[in-house]
Amino acid sequence: MMQGCKQIIAALAVLIFVALTAAGCGSNNVAEQVEEPKTAVELSAVSVADIVQKARVTGMVKSGTTAPVMAAVPAKLEAVLVDVGDTVTEGQVVARLESSQQEAALLQAQAGVEQAKVQAELDGENLKRTQVLFEEGAASQQALEMAEAAVAASQARLVTAEAALQQAQIALDNCYIKAPISGKVAARLLEPGTIAQGAILTLVSGGDLQVEIGVTEQDINYLQPGKEVTVEIPAASLSQPLMGRVSSVSPAADERTRLFNVNIKLDSPPKEVRPGMTAAVTYSTRRAAQVIAVPKNAVLNRGGQNLVFTVVDGRVEARVVSTGIDDGEKIEISSGLTAEDKIITKGQEFVSEGQQVEVVSGGPQS
Repeated sequence: MMQGCKQIIAALAVLIFVALTAAGCGSNNVAEQVEEPKTAVELSAVSVADIVQKARVTGMVKSGTTAPVMAAVPAKLEAVLVDVGDTVTEGQVVARLESSQQEAALLQAQAGVEQAKVQAELDGENLKRTQVLFEEGAASQQALEMAEAAVAASQARLVTAEAALQQAQIALDNCYIKAPISGKVAARLLEPGTIAQGAILTLVSGGDLQVEIGVTEQDINYLQPGKEVTVEIPAASLSQPLMGRVSSVSPAADERTRLFNVNIKLDSPPKEVRPGMTAAVTYSTRRAAQVIAVPKNAVLNRGGQNLVFTVVDGRVEARVVSTGIDDGEKIEISSGLTAEDKIITKGQEFVSEGQQVEVVSGGPQS
């Protein structure tokens, strides 16, 4: 009997031990399940750098200089004096606007000048006579002063009339549209009877290869004659981009495309580059010198705010930043960071404020 009780007690002891052991293992599993997972991130130091913002537009390689022939003012086109393929010289009249009003205005201005001259001569002669009479005591001081005032007034009217004549002559001259360069007519864009708005003709001169691009009004002031640009021509299979310089900028936007034509002269293009090939032109727009800069992809927009992330005591801290220009890789930070800061540059897409992380590169291990 006693032996049986001992066996029962021993069995109960074993069961209790097993139960306690199982309970202990279960508690460890629960602890493991609630432990916060750590996201691996990399930190990088903020840099101070120059940032150059660039733009890229597509154009076409052309032979020689291309120049549009345009009217100074919109008016009815009376005649186009050349056709496609014709050779022209710089300054040659290639088109004519309707000019009857300008011719009439010129005649009127010429008559005004003649009339002003006659009056000025009459007033001058009258002044001479009055001066003689004044010296003889036959004319008063008031009469002399009136004669002098009349001369001054007539001279002023003559100056005004001559200025009006000059303006009338310019207006008439503008009706005779001249070639801006020597070359050949590449395109005839408008016909007589239409309103001369935009280019009437396109002229092309022989010589060096050029790239023609169309630029928006927002960017046209970044492209002035002499500015250096880079040019890529995929069809030519070149090992590196070509260098080029802006050779000419259209004074007005094309009426149809609303783009400004810009011509770029290529520096020593290889024989693989041919007219008609597509070219991609890259040029600088804005510059920021020695500014705080970070990788562009390190800045995330969340809830309408631009954020970067740092790590403090093993946890993520979000910083609201203001940004400036970028060059496609780096972006300017105008506020929110100092040059001594380090930010998350890998893994930033997967973190949030207060999250525990593991720094695997660029900072203290956590």
